[in-house]
Formats: sequence, structure tokens, C-alpha cells
Amino acid sequence: MRPADAQRLLGALAGADAPVGFAVFDDQYRYLAVNAFLAERSGKTIADHLGRRPSDVLPGALSAHTEAMIDRVLRTGETVKADEPAVPNASGAVTYLRSTWYLVDEGDRREVAMFVVDDTSQRSALSALRHSRARNARLLEVAEELAEAVTVQEVAAAVSVIGRATVGARWTSVVLVGDTDLELDGPYVSRWPDRAVTPMSEVLRTGWPLFLPSREQAREEFPDERFGAFLDQTEERSWAVLALSTDSGRIGAVRFGFDEEQEFASEACRFLRAVAQQCSVAFERARLFEQERTATASLTEGLMPPVLPRIEGLELAARSVPGSADAVGGDWYDAFELPDGTVSVVVGDVMGHGLSAASGMGQLRAALRALALGDADPGAVLEGLDRLVEGGGSVEMATVVYLVIDPSDGRVRLGDAGHLPMVRVPLDGELELVDGGSDTTPIGVGEARLSRGIALAPGEILLAFTDGLVESRSRGVEEGVAELLSCLDEHRREPLDTMLDAMVERLRMPGPSDDVTVLALRWTGL
Repeated sequence: MRPADAQRLLGALAGADAPVGFAVFDDQYRYLAVNAFLAERSGKTIADHLGRRPSDVLPGALSAHTEAMIDRVLRTGETVKADEPAVPNASGAVTYLRSTWYLVDEGDRREVAMFVVDDTSQRSALSALRHSRARNARLLEVAEELAEAVTVQEVAAAVSVIGRATVGARWTSVVLVGDTDLELDGPYVSRWPDRAVTPMSEVLRTGWPLFLPSREQAREEFPDERFGAFLDQTEERSWAVLALSTDSGRIGAVRFGFDEEQEFASEACRFLRAVAQQCSVAFERARLFEQERTATASLTEGLMPPVLPRIEGLELAARSVPGSADAVGGDWYDAFELPDGTVSVVVGDVMGHGLSAASGMGQLRAALRALALGDADPGAVLEGLDRLVEGGGSVEMATVVYLVIDPSDGRVRLGDAGHLPMVRVPLDGELELVDGGSDTTPIGVGEARLSRGIALAPGEILLAFTDGLVESRSRGVEEGVAELLSCLDEHRREPLDTMLDAMVERLRMPGPSDDVTVLALRWTGL
């Protein structure tokens, strides 16, 4: 920077009311010029600065920084940008400045000019952004923990984990309105006295959050003797108690207990309210899920045949096992006698889970029975189901294996719509996979439906099943079918009930999985 430029800049800034500062130093580090904004930073006048070094007029850290910057510019000639040390003003507020240092070189005279701007607002914005990102990252942790929780009890357990891992509380407690069965167990569960006026009961009553930074304040605001007795013996030192609420109303409250006193600054309170809101949504979702699961399970149970028909010449048995307690699917089976004495047998799987899948299963089951009474041929029945799905309704797609057997002679007509093949189990010899038609499509993807005929020998078994029996995340369908054939080979001469129990126990994978439905018939001969 040339001396003339420095002089013009100083003149422009001398009377400026903006948060901009300017100063010039000689090669002995003495002030040659300074404007009012920069002079006021040290609490002295412009005259107090002129002709003196920074160490004479500035606080220790600031003067050391200023002289170090002057020395650097004089030695290297480079232009330097730096953050000025933060110095509180008379009111205690801190102003953050960003400085730029220039060499003013006139040949026989070398000076240093400094130019500063107020960086406080930008730093505040960046600080707020950092806090916001940190808060959002913690809320994402909360969301991820709650995402895996399906039932109310699982959500409550997740909230306990969130209390320790994300909120930083040592103890957590949850109370849901109208849910007396909710229990949290373990050393990190806070238990407050029943029938006492406590912060928890007050939040449940009013819906307003309470932040209690100390036991003393808790005792002052809630003088109930029973609560006071709890405060005398607890290790808890402070609490955040927040309502659990959704658009449908107040559903409960959550309490986080800390083993140290807390200030509960506004930022912390906002974060805790956001956590409570996420927990509220998770509990509401879990309650709706459990209501739907109960309704779906009742519907599914009602649509399954209570008992299989007793028909001379046939032995029938079936098993239907939900994949988990948290999901109900669209698997179904049925067997019924037709007017001509033949017997229809079906196993199907409607795409999806929950109430819609169960409803669709009921729709297909009723339609199949009606179609079979008109024309029991498997090809005709499956084409009728195609037309039903194409016409709209709750079913989008389903796989079905359907057969009609004549108990008098063991002759079978069977059809397949995208389902897994059946297994034919003779008394002796190799087991056979029986397909109603190669590469068939599911119901809902219409095509010409065919049927094929086979004849059973006395004692032979036909077994139909859904993919939950043979396929899982850890086992491919080919491996599962091989295991199924091995199991059937070992139990082929046993009663069907014994065989199916052994099969389900052996093939069903532990943990959540798809539904398992299997139906077996044995032609005993007449």
C-alpha cells in the first residue's frame, strides 16, 4: 500500500460511524494514526495512542498480538489477514474483529497500516450454524433409534436408550395416558412415588414442560411430602419433564433425570422439546400399528378355516405361523368339499402386510370359493381371480396354488399362478416338485391359465406352502427347498400333524421373518 493511499483511507475512516477501524504504525511500532472506532476499543482517546507503542495503551494479549503482526509485516513485506483477540467492552460484550495488515513502503520510510472490520455477526451466524448442525445430528440419532421400534414397548425402550446416549440423562421414565401395562426395567429407570403431586403428574395435567435445575427448586415447587421423601433419598439432581403430544391430543409424558444440576439454557430446552416431539410421533405410530395389528390378526384368524373338513379317503392338515408378532401378512389356505364330492384345496399369498393384505386375502378366498362352485377347473378359477384383481379392489398381486382332488380315485387337477411348486411325497422313492405350469405369473398379471392332472397312489402326500417356509434373509430359496425335501423324506410315514410340526420347527428361521403357511393332504385310498 502506498502512503498516499493510506492517508486517503485514514481520512475517509476518521469520521466514519461504521464498525471499521484503521491505524498506521512506524517502524518503531508507534501509532502514527488511528481512527475513533479502533481507539475506543482500548478505552482511550486517539491522542492517547499517537506516538506510543501498543504495549503502552493496549491490554496484554492484544498488545502482544498487535506488535507481533507489525514485526511480521516489517520483516516479510507480506500482507497478512488475522483474527483479532477478543476483548470485552465496558458492558462485558465481546466484539470479534477481522484484521488485514499492509506494508506502506516509501523507500526511505517503512510503515504498517492495519484495517479491521467487525466480524461479530458473521461469527455469531457461523456459531449458530454449528449449534444447529450439532443439534440436528443429535436429533438424527434420536430418529434412527426410534425408527427400529415398532411396538409401544419397543419405543419406550428406545426412549430409555435415547435418554442416556443422546440427551445425557442417567435415568428415564415414560408414562402413557391409559396404558397401565407399560413398563421400563433396569437401573436407568426412574421411579417416582405414586399418588403424589410431582412434576410428572403436573405435566400430565397441564401439558406444559418443566425444567428443574436442582432438587432445591423441585422441593420448593412441589412440596408434597411423598415427593419430598423421594428427593431425600434419590441420586437424581435435576430433571426435564416433557409432555408427549400429537395432533390427536396428549398421550403421556417423558422424564429425563440427571445426576448433576443443569442450567437448562434455551438451546437445551429447545432440543429436549424436539426430542419429546419425536418420541410422541413414535408412540402414536406404535399405538396405531398395534391397533391395526390386533384388527388384522382378528380378521386373519376369522378368515382361516377353523377346522379342515373330514373327508373319507383324505387326510388333511395345515399350519399358519405369523412371521413375527409385529406383522401380519396375506398368507392363507383353504379346503372345502364341492357338490360333486371332489375337494378344492388352495394355498395363497397376497402381496404386502397388515390390514390391506389381510383384507385382500379375505376377498380372494371368498371369490375363489364362489368361482369353484361354478367351475372348479383350476384354469377357470385362476382366470376368474385375474378378472377380479384387474377390476380393482384391495389386492394388487397374489400367488396361488389351487387343486381339485377326487377322493374316490386320487386323481388331481392343479393350477399355479406364480406360486412355488408343490411337493409330491410317495411312500417310497424320490420326492418330486410338482408345478402347475412353468413360469406362471401371479394373480393380477393376467395370462391364459392352464391346469394339469396327476394321479396319486394310496399313501402319497401333496404339500403346498408359502415362501416364508423356505426363504429368508439368511437362506436362499434353493437351500430352503433342499432342507424341506430332506425333512419330508425323514417324516413321510408319520401322521401329517407330526410331519408339519417337525417341518415348521426345523425350517422356520429365528427372529422376524415372512409368514409361514403350509397345507398337506394324503390320499389314503378307499
